Amino acid sequence: MKTRTTILTTLVLATLFMSCDKTSSPDGRAQLRDIELSEKIEALTKKQIIILDSLQILNKKIDSLKAAK
Repeated sequence: MKTRTTILTTLVLATLFMSCDKTSSPDGRAQLRDIELSEKIEALTKKQIIILDSLQILNKKIDSLKAAK
């Protein structure tokens, strides 16, 4: 009987330890989601800067073409 209890206790503890990662809790999943969203926002911000720089260059070229007429 003592062996059975020990085995059962070991299985319960092993199950608890295996399920204690970030994806197992709502807070952990929220943290992972927040990190992913922050990375996406950062990437979009960099792309937006590139686009704005390109638009600025194009506007300067348009202005110089208008001035050349």
